[in-house]
Amino acid sequence: MRFMGPDCTFYQLEHLYNLTNQRHLQLHGSVAVPSPPAKLAETGGDRYYINQKTHIRFGHPNAPQPSMALLQLSKLPLFRRCGWLSSADGVFFLSKPSYLSHHPVRWTKAQKSCPVRSFATLKSGKVIPAKKKKRLDEVCLEKFQQYSRNYIQSWIIQGKVIVDGKVVTKAGHQVSDKAIVEIKAVIPKYVCRAGHKLEAAIEKLGVDVTGKVALDSGLSTGGFTDCLLQHGASFVYGVDVGYGQVADKIRRDERVSVIERTNLRYLTELPQKVDLVTLDLSFISILVVMPAVVNLMKEEATLITLIKPQFEARRSQVGGGGIVRDPSVHQEVRQKIVKGVEDLGFQCNGWIESPLKGAEGNIEFLAYFTKTTAADSTSQLNISKETTDNVS
Repeated sequence: MRFMGPDCTFYQLEHLYNLTNQRHLQLHGSVAVPSPPAKLAETGGDRYYINQKTHIRFGHPNAPQPSMALLQLSKLPLFRRCGWLSSADGVFFLSKPSYLSHHPVRWTKAQKSCPVRSFATLKSGKVIPAKKKKRLDEVCLEKFQQYSRNYIQSWIIQGKVIVDGKVVTKAGHQVSDKAIVEIKAVIPKYVCRAGHKLEAAIEKLGVDVTGKVALDSGLSTGGFTDCLLQHGASFVYGVDVGYGQVADKIRRDERVSVIERTNLRYLTELPQKVDLVTLDLSFISILVVMPAVVNLMKEEATLITLIKPQFEARRSQVGGGGIVRDPSVHQEVRQKIVKGVEDLGFQCNGWIESPLKGAEGNIEFLAYFTKTTAADSTSQLNISKETTDNVS
């Protein structure tokens, strides 16, 4: 008879006992009855029944039960031990005081593959559940909090993350807490690529950020905020209509106040007026939020805005895939934004093309404004009907 190792199923074990008892009955006229280990017998181990007739099917109340030694060897679950072990413990064993084998039992996949613990551990009640594993990207986020999830997932796909000496390319790969995780990649300067866009504007347009209190609208991962802090900003209010996207490095920084689930268009006040505002907005025009921005700024303040033509142009001017390819549309959008912002009491000090394109490949622009005079309150709260119609 072929030996069935520890990977055999519950039903294979049942079949093995049926064949063994049938053969023993033919040769000796009685059913083979396994004897329990001495230690278990001394302590009142599980009960066994001798039947010399025809009750040889494993599972009958009077049928012989498998020996404890074989159960331990095969590591197969038989019955759930009620009372002092819960199903969450992941341990199943032969029920001691009563046998449930004459009742129909439906085994789930998890129950069939569940390992039986050692008898000493089982008797002591000190059952240690299997340690849970986590996704590789989640483990990396916990160990490398200065990086965003996008960066980490990108590195995993590129094969730059090593787990216990092996390269893993799947972000959902299950990893234990004790695994040694290494990242062999170029360390980014900012938490996301948006920081490089703002850095280009600060350096090329000569914007002074040192010691200023700033408002970063369209916070997202926090690229603009990270850039402002590294260039000397004293404090940053980060506003975003979404939530849960901010990198841990930014969220935990004492110089940052994260304001999520907030539309800048309806933000009326902050704990203090700001010296500098940066705008990185999507799916809304800059001119729509500018009245609210003016109310949050000091009388002498600075504005840096990222102009995205795909959200400023008319629908007919946006090509396939949401990409604006016509240079004349780019120029028209720039002129519209510059004029609209200047009408609110700002002066344009220059603009540049972003060194990085948008996520979909759109060309973007960065414009630098300074607030010259205190705009009239009426003009702050109202944009002309013609401008609003063009934006919508």
